[in-house]
Amino acid sequence: MTGDPAADRPREWLAMPGGRIRPVVSIPGPGGIAELLAYGAWLARLRPTCRCGQPRLGSGRTCGSAECIAELRAEAGL
Repeated sequence: MTGDPAADRPREWLAMPGGRIRPVVSIPGPGGIAELLAYGAWLARLRPTCRCGQPRLGSGRTCGSAECIAELRAEAGL
């Protein structure tokens, strides 16, 4: 085991019209009701997010948008 929660995913698949399949992840919800998320959306939840809510780029502190970079520079006094 690598310690990465996404290492052994996807294990669930959703049959789509036309015979296609999509990887999904079941998320337990209130009352035990599961929510199906697309695998990519589930992975995005695991990534650290910027203050604007978007996933951060690499090991950075922002998503890379001009607005978020400007705010970070202003906080640092640059």
